[in-house]
Amino acid sequence: MKKLTLRTFVLLLALSLFVLLSAYGCIWIFLPYASEKKAQLALERKSSEFADALRTTAQSDSEPLFTAFLRETGADILLLDERGQCISPFTFAPGDASFDMTSGGQTPAAARRPFRFDGSTQEYILIIRYNPARFDEITHAMRRSVPYVLLIILLLSSASAFLFSHYTTLPILRIGKIADRIANLDFSWYCPDIRDDEIGALSQSINELSDKLHAALDEIYRRNALLEDEISLEKERERRRLLFFSGVSHELKTPIAIVIGQLEGMQAQIGVYKDREKYLARSKEILQSLSSLLREVLSVSHLDLETQEPSKPVCLSQLLEAAADDYAGCAELSAITVTLSLPPDIHVYGDAALLKKALGNVIGNAVLHTPQHGTVTVSLSLSGGKATLRVCNTPAHIDDRHLPHLFEAFYRADRSAGQGSGLGLYITRMILETYHIPHSIENTEDGVRFTAVFDGISAAQFLTSGE
Repeated sequence: MKKLTLRTFVLLLALSLFVLLSAYGCIWIFLPYASEKKAQLALERKSSEFADALRTTAQSDSEPLFTAFLRETGADILLLDERGQCISPFTFAPGDASFDMTSGGQTPAAARRPFRFDGSTQEYILIIRYNPARFDEITHAMRRSVPYVLLIILLLSSASAFLFSHYTTLPILRIGKIADRIANLDFSWYCPDIRDDEIGALSQSINELSDKLHAALDEIYRRNALLEDEISLEKERERRRLLFFSGVSHELKTPIAIVIGQLEGMQAQIGVYKDREKYLARSKEILQSLSSLLREVLSVSHLDLETQEPSKPVCLSQLLEAAADDYAGCAELSAITVTLSLPPDIHVYGDAALLKKALGNVIGNAVLHTPQHGTVTVSLSLSGGKATLRVCNTPAHIDDRHLPHLFEAFYRADRSAGQGSGLGLYITRMILETYHIPHSIENTEDGVRFTAVFDGISAAQFLTSGE
């Protein structure tokens, strides 16, 4: 038994015993006295009625009345004649007095009533006194019942205190257990006590507190998960920055060293460096490539700082046509056929300049790495709200060991070509990841295919949206 239940049980038991014993004590004290007073009043009334009945009854017919009166009341009767002699009420002959008349026949509980029988001239005096033996019988009966009454009082008090203490404390104990579970972050329990009293209000408050705490913890967990994702993303960005600037320093170190060596050789007019015009031209080419590389680095730094979400729709079909036109001259020099399969007015959300740069890098990379008389195919399709872009160049092939690294900064699968800074696909990846666009590069049976999937809308949807 819990402490609260035990305390409630003891308190209720003591209170019940006090109330019942007090009630029984009052009955013990006042019941005999009240019974005696009531019996005396009843005897007084019946005595008067008995005397009236004797006055209307002949002396010879009065014996049944005396017998009935004594049986009904149990009182003591004394009958006196005119001379004050005690006579028997049944034989009307001298006899013993029914009670002591040493005080002149007057007692505090005796009543004197003179009367004459019907048809008689002789006057009698009827003295009736309450018999205290009945009072003693009630007192003795109550004394004999004391052990049984006390046992019944104890049983009733214990049973009522036990039932009431359990009924009162059970919901409180249940609420306490549920509060312990809530303290241990277990919100799967609810208080079932649907009542209209204070305990019901407490149960409802506990349930509301559980729901609010559960919702608050879920929100905290959700925010923590977002924060962890942001921290992981920031760590990844920091790692990329370190790798990027490490690559930048590596890429800049070699051409700068070459230019410095050439300038020192020309300054000292050593060997082949006496031909100043030739090596000045070479230094100019190297510095121009460095300038192009620095522009790409600045582009990457700007992209890394941009965090805005897509704000307005862009016509992807027109954007791809413009990007393909930028490399049309290069494709003609190598006799490469560029084929476009672009449905009109396919729109996506994003920044037009950034998307054009990203997709222009893909198309330009495909043109630059396609052999003469090859083919570059740019196709776009819309299905299920998704716009899928595919850029295929044939014949071409990339060694499988290079595929996972193509989008890394300064990574070049074909270093013998000596073209490009290795930042084009890296920039493409950064732009597409900014807009959460899935993308990949893979080998096919006869070439290489780039794939990107946009959240696209058709022209009709674009007009309906009111953009």
